[in-house]
Amino acid sequence: MTTVFHARPRRFVSTPSVDRVAARALRYLQSGYSIHLRGPAGTGKTTLALHLADLLSRPMMLLFGDDEFKTSDLIGNQSGYTRKKVVDNYIHSVVKVEDELRQNWVDSRLTLACREGFTLVYDEFNRSRPEVNNVLLSALEEKLLVLPPSNNRTEYVRVNPNFRAIFTSNPEEYCGVHSTQDALLDRLITIHMPEPDELTQQEIVVQKTEIDRESALIIVRLVAEFRHRTNTDNASGLRSCLMLAKICHEHEILVMPENSEFRDVCQDILLSRASVPMNKATQMLWELFNDLICNDISADKPSDLEVDSHTLAAIDFDLEPEPAMTVAAEQVPHEQEVYNYLQQAQNARPSEIESALGISRFQAVNALHALTEKGLLTAQNSVEQPSVYQVHSSPLQQVESL
Repeated sequence: MTTVFHARPRRFVSTPSVDRVAARALRYLQSGYSIHLRGPAGTGKTTLALHLADLLSRPMMLLFGDDEFKTSDLIGNQSGYTRKKVVDNYIHSVVKVEDELRQNWVDSRLTLACREGFTLVYDEFNRSRPEVNNVLLSALEEKLLVLPPSNNRTEYVRVNPNFRAIFTSNPEEYCGVHSTQDALLDRLITIHMPEPDELTQQEIVVQKTEIDRESALIIVRLVAEFRHRTNTDNASGLRSCLMLAKICHEHEILVMPENSEFRDVCQDILLSRASVPMNKATQMLWELFNDLICNDISADKPSDLEVDSHTLAAIDFDLEPEPAMTVAAEQVPHEQEVYNYLQQAQNARPSEIESALGISRFQAVNALHALTEKGLLTAQNSVEQPSVYQVHSSPLQQVESL
């Protein structure tokens, strides 16, 4: 059985830098191109890919690159192909069973996505060997997926016009990563995903761990400065920030460089990730603590990180078929307009709402998810077409509650 997901972002960062990248990527996808999100580990590539899949309002197939992949893992195989002949006396019956099973072609995720027009998220695709990914070339360019020869079915699948592919990859110097053939990269629009900026990291830490904003800022700046001093740039520092914030918040550890418990946690999390020898990294970290004590980096100092609470969200995804979006108490922009429109239209898809109200896809989807979470709307999900939203049949809440 193949599982088809509807990606539902519970909360998503909405800072200017994130919005710019997401808007560019969505523009390319809507024009029919597949995209490639490339960058160090921890920069939010997979999260953004799932968010974009949700904005396309199509079912999603999720595929993870693997060095053990064969071409059949991408396009499908004949069930029972590996059956063995056991005893000579039964060879004819065994062969007969094998022949019957070979008639049963089983589509894999790429073939199903191409055939049905789903969105394929191929995460860390360059962990698969280049020769395995060659099957993607004709699917992306000629819009034909070529299958192994067979007398019992067509040898190609015509790619559905709604099919889109979102690839993510880590740099080639990472362990277990293969070089990508130029022919495949030439068919993709590649977007480089840099380290999230300070504002984005702070908002993710605050919403993900529920730590206070001042402590989140201290952690983000401390990690960034340590990585700079140790020349550690092979991965994002965001995961280290989240670990520090979660532990400090849950165990009520004061985020202060002079606090011995905080320093211990920083050592355990940061030293093993440094690109310099342990003794040198330890010395650099203690020098950093001393500098921070002498030069306060708390949020009391002027900073351009001050943002309105309406922009807050955290990167996280729920891959359950039902919507699972958690919204803030404040009203999401355009909620009222979308609700009023659906009261008149009875039901509509995100693209129809977007066109009718003159709002962006981001705004339409965010408003729909917020209204669904509040019990004002229901979503009818289908693997054959985008979700259709309608006003909840039983008025559990009044629109004034928005």
